[in-house]
Amino acid sequence: MWRRESRNGRKWLFYERRDSTGTMTFHLVVLSAVASDILVTDFKGTSKATTHEWTTNNDPVMGGQSYSTVRIENGLMNFTGACKIVPKLKAPGFITVINDDRRPWVDVSSCQGIRVTHKSANDYKGFRISFGTAHAPGGGFFARGYKSDIPEPSVGKFGDAVLPFTNFTDAWNDATGNRVHSCASNKIYCPTRDSLRDFRTMSIWAEGVEGDIQLEIESITGYNCN
Repeated sequence: MWRRESRNGRKWLFYERRDSTGTMTFHLVVLSAVASDILVTDFKGTSKATTHEWTTNNDPVMGGQSYSTVRIENGLMNFTGACKIVPKLKAPGFITVINDDRRPWVDVSSCQGIRVTHKSANDYKGFRISFGTAHAPGGGFFARGYKSDIPEPSVGKFGDAVLPFTNFTDAWNDATGNRVHSCASNKIYCPTRDSLRDFRTMSIWAEGVEGDIQLEIESITGYNCN
C-alpha cells in the first residue's frame, strides 16, 4: 500500500509490500520529494533567517524629487511615497526600499521562482523587484543585480505576484530600469545557482512611471522548491 511520511521537513511517498508468507516487508522510496515553498522573508519576526532590516534609497541622489518611507508594522512592510519627474532627465525617476543588513538570505536555488504576497492602493505600473549584485557584460555602471517587473499588482486586496527566476535579468538600463536583454534570450543574463543560494541583497522598486505609491508586502516566498 501507499503511505506518506514527513522527514527532514519534506514529504515523501513510500510503497509497502509483503511477500506471500507475510514475513517480509519491502519499501520502495519514491526519489522525488513533493514540491514545497520556502519562506524568503516576512515582517513578523518568524525567524532570524527570514528577518531583515529595510531602508529607502530614492532618486534625489541623482537630482530627482521622488520621496518614500518604509515602515514595518503589524506584520507588514508598508512602502509609501511618490515617483516624480527628474528635472535633469525630464523622465520619471525611482524610489526603492532595500535591505540594509548583512545577514545571509535563505537558499532558494531549488525553487522555480518567488511569490510576492502584496497589496497596492492603486494600479501603479512601475513596481519591480531585484536581488543580488550581478553585473551583466557591458551593462550600465549602476545596473547591479537581477531585476524583474511586477506587471500586474494586486489592487485593494492581498494577492500573489508569481515571478519565475527566468523572468529576472541582470541586463537592464540603469537610467530607466527597463530590461535590455532577457534571460530567455541568453542564459548569461539569468540568475546563477550561487546567486539563488544567497541573494545577498534585495530591493523593491517603484521606477520609471510617475505616480503615488502605497504598497504593502506580507511575505516573499520561494515556490515549487524541491
